[in-house]
Amino acid sequence: MVQTTAIHRPFHLQLLPLHAISQQVINVEIVEYTHGQKTLYQQNLMSLGADTNLLNICDDKDVTIAVLEGNGSLTLSEETISLESGRFIFIPAQLSHTLQAHTRLVFLLCRSESDSDLSETAWTITL
Repeated sequence: MVQTTAIHRPFHLQLLPLHAISQQVINVEIVEYTHGQKTLYQQNLMSLGADTNLLNICDDKDVTIAVLEGNGSLTLSEETISLESGRFIFIPAQLSHTLQAHTRLVFLLCRSESDSDLSETAWTITL
């Protein structure tokens, strides 16, 4: 059964264009689901300007990245993954990584509560 939730507040969502200039980060929160003080799920649309580097990221949540536009690279445990439109990446919680935008890079970032009973590894697919 699919759970449906009504949002009782007006909102406007303009996904593109997000025009980040060189070395600028634009982060637009789309959805956040919390229980008490704890965020269980979050979606953000991000745009990184060309030549932007986000170093030593280590999230306490599982992260998925869906690249919508641009080019960059993601370094996970000394392995570099090319980022391009259509690339979808899963990064388990607590896995340190670095993100670099070579051109303007636009992606959907989803963060969700990690299941400590699962031993997950990072993976990527290209759609």
